[in-house]
Amino acid sequence: MFHTPIQKKTVKDHFHYSWWKYVLLITLCVLFWYLFFTMTAPRTPENEKIELYIYGYGESDSLNRFLENVREKDMPDMKEITAVYTVPDDTNGLMVLFTHVAAGEGDLFILPRDNFQSYAGDGLFVELDEIPEIMERCEQAGINLERGWRKNKETGERHLYGIPMTEFNGFSSYLYGSENFFLSLRVMNGNEEGTETFLKILLDQFLPGMQENGITESPAAEPEETVQSEASENL
Repeated sequence: MFHTPIQKKTVKDHFHYSWWKYVLLITLCVLFWYLFFTMTAPRTPENEKIELYIYGYGESDSLNRFLENVREKDMPDMKEITAVYTVPDDTNGLMVLFTHVAAGEGDLFILPRDNFQSYAGDGLFVELDEIPEIMERCEQAGINLERGWRKNKETGERHLYGIPMTEFNGFSSYLYGSENFFLSLRVMNGNEEGTETFLKILLDQFLPGMQENGITESPAAEPEETVQSEASENL
C-alpha cells in the first residue's frame, strides 16, 4: 500500500488546499453548540413574562429598574418584565425589528409613527378600543387618541391600535423623542391577560391626572428615595 511520507512540505500543502474544511468544521461545531444551548437553556413560560420592545434610543437600565419595581409591587406572578431596545436606522435597525416581529417576539411595542402605522395596518396589534378598561382610563385622562386610530388593510375597519406617547408624562426620561411614538399590544402574544394588566399600570402611571389613582408610584420618586436613604446611612 502506498503511503505519503509526512513531511513539512506535505503538511503545508495540505493546509494550503484544505484550510476551508477546518473553517467549515469549526463553524459547524459553533453552530451546533449554539443550537444545543438555545434548545436546552431554561426558558420562562410566555404567560409568566412580559417583553416591551422599543424601536428607539433611551435609558434601558433606568427603564428596566422601573419595570422590575412594577413586577415586584404590582405583578409578582410575573417572573420577568423587561424592555428591549433596538437602535433605529434604515438598514440594520429595520431588519432587526422585522426579525423580532416575524419571530413572534415582544408583547408590547413602542414604535415611531411610520413603523406603527405600517404594522397597525397589517393587523399586528390589538384593537384597544375593544378593551373597556383601557378606553375608560384614556377618557378619564382626557387625552387625544385620534392619531392612534388606523384602518386595517384586510378588514377595512378603523380601530385604536396605539396610544400616542406624547400623552405620557415623564416617559421621555426612558425614551428620547417619545412624543413621536405609539404604544401598542401585540396580538396573540401568549400572555394577553398579563399584557393588558401591564398596559393599565402604565396608563395609571404616566397619563395626565392618573397618578393620583395610579397603581405604581411615580418613577421620579425613586432616585429621591435612594438619595435620602443613602444620606441617612451616612449620618
